[in-house]
Parts: sequence; structure tokens; C-alpha cells
Amino acid sequence: MKRFFVLISILLSPVSQAIWFEASGQAVIVQGDKQQARQLATQEAIKQALMFAGARVSSVQKLANGLLQDDRFEVRAGGEVDRVELINEVYHDDIVTVSIRADIFPEEAQCSGADYRKSLISSWYPIKDKRQATLGEVFDLGKSLPNQLRRAFELSSRHVQLDTIEGFYLKPETHPANQAMGLTKRNGGQLVLLAEITDLSHQQSTPGRLTFWQDASIERQFALQVTLVEGMTGEVLLQEQFHTSAPWPFDLHQKVQPESQQFWQSSYGMAVSDLLTSVAQRVDEQVSCLPANGRILKVSNEQLTIDMGQHQGVNRGDKLRIFKLNQFMDPLGRAHYQYFLHPVEVIVTQVQKDYAVLESATGAPLANIQPNDFVSKR
Repeated sequence: MKRFFVLISILLSPVSQAIWFEASGQAVIVQGDKQQARQLATQEAIKQALMFAGARVSSVQKLANGLLQDDRFEVRAGGEVDRVELINEVYHDDIVTVSIRADIFPEEAQCSGADYRKSLISSWYPIKDKRQATLGEVFDLGKSLPNQLRRAFELSSRHVQLDTIEGFYLKPETHPANQAMGLTKRNGGQLVLLAEITDLSHQQSTPGRLTFWQDASIERQFALQVTLVEGMTGEVLLQEQFHTSAPWPFDLHQKVQPESQQFWQSSYGMAVSDLLTSVAQRVDEQVSCLPANGRILKVSNEQLTIDMGQHQGVNRGDKLRIFKLNQFMDPLGRAHYQYFLHPVEVIVTQVQKDYAVLESATGAPLANIQPNDFVSKR
């Protein structure tokens, strides 16, 4: 299990003009394994510093005994790392806090897709094998997970926000494109996250003859299969399984409410919460440079109303492009898309929390525009 927080100190280096990012990571010491906890805390601190700087990490450096062994990083975009320094590590109760300082050179060119936050839609997450939910009778776990995931996005995401949670179950492997496109048409938004709980199994260990006085322990798995879909086209952007395990601290026959603080503050609940943070970060990383698209809701008197507003980062004076999307099939039955750009650029003249009003930026008439056309800031 790992938990983290980020403290950012930005200092301009007088020689290299790099930016120093100071971050702290935390990890819970499980079964007295301080070395593993140090490694997890250090990795989390490095990862958070890089992501905060706009970098997308493909490999975090090798660790041994909680100390940084080299300063080689692989960063796909957004910045380069000069070096990383381990500042200190602090132990309190069963938690270790590791602080690092990273010297990062941000790239001058940032992707414009990061300007607006993308709106995400999700629903309840079904349990693949409901027999595995018998322990604790957590059959409704999939109903509480999206709310926890929303909190994870609020705390750790810079490019995505979970705006809508539908109160029903969807199966991610059953036509994810059709499901996603239907959800976005009904709710607005750009992205759809489908998920399924694929593992809730557990193993119970019995005390040996020499440790007969100890209670039996239960180790429980948790796995979540995640599918991220672009709701406008049905394109699958991410399909990945996330897995963790932790001790199940409740009595073997005790019923546990998945929405309760008792569950989420337990060792198992904290592990699941950390996994959801990883999901939010992975989704955020995946779509960081994806252009933010909005849907036109209304066309009236040379004004357009769109489903993006202050909540997504839209500001008065922003200039957007209008486009239509056309799907066609090739002879092999594969879907393709054509983008038709409108010749007139539009400008935001009014902004509310969840919508904005656009007008022609040049005064040219806004002809041949209909509701369900799209706008984009590229």
C-alpha cells in the first residue's frame, strides 16, 4: 500500500535555468518491510514531481535499499531530468515519508490539449465473479468505487474530471464503443471510463504449530479492468488491468458496507483507494495532450451554446474551431472518421459554470451549423 502527498518548491537554477521540484511520497510499512516501503515512497515522490512538471514517465529509476542508484530517466514528453537528490526519509508509526528534489527542464512547447480539462463519464462497475464478493458481502462494491475514483481525479488529475456517474452497470467488454457513444450523447462530455472488478479472491493462512497462538490472516486481491473510450468516435484510448492485494482485517463472517468509512479506512480499503489513484493518474497521463472537444447544444441568432464552461477551464476570449464528424466504413468493415472544419473561427463571449456562448470571431455568418456539431481548442 502506498499513500502520497506532493509539496512543490520551484526554484530557478542560476546556471542551467532548470526548475527544481521538491516532492514527498509516503508508503505504509507492511509486515515490517521498511526497505519495500522506502522504495515505494521514493518512486511515488519521483513520479509526482515529474507529472507535476508536465512530464510523462515511462520508467522510474532503479532503487536499492531506498537510495537512488543512478539518475537515468526515460521521459516521453514534457520535460527532461538532469538529476534527482534524496533529501531525507522520516518514519512515524508505520509510515515512511521520503522527500526528493528533481532538476527538470520543461519543454517550451506544451500541447494545447492540456488547456481545457476533459469531461469524463462513468457508471457502476460490475463484479465478474459475484461468488468472490461473498466474503464481507461486498456485492455493492462496484457502486461505491466510482465515487472514490472521482475523489482520486480531484486530487491527482490535471487534465480530466469525472463529471457524471450513471447509476447502472455496464460491461466494458460488450461493445464499448457503442456504450460510450450512447453515454456521451445522453450526458455530454468527451470521455467514458468503463470498468469491471475482475478479482476479489482471497487466501486464508492458518497458524503453524509454532505460532498456534496467532489468529489466521486473510490476504485479499483486488483487480480492476479499465477501458477508456473517446465518446465522440468510440475509439478505445486505454485498456489496462490494475491489481493490488492487502490484508482483509475483518472477521470472516462479518458483513462490510463498501461505502462506509470502516471499509475505506481499513488496510484493504486504503489499498483499493491507492489503486484508484493510479487509475486516475494513468488516465490523466493518457489524455494529457488529447484535444479538448465540446458539443454544440444550441444554435440561435448567430450564437452557439456549448457543453463546456468554467468547470472545464473555458475563459472569455478563447478562440475555438467548429467541426463536423463523419463516420464511414471501408470495404473490410472498419470504421473511419472524417473531420470537416468550419471556415469561421468562433470566440467565447459568455461563460457559465457548465456551458459557454460563442460568436463569430470575425463577424462572418455562422451558417450550416447544427446541434451536436463539435468545437475544439487545438
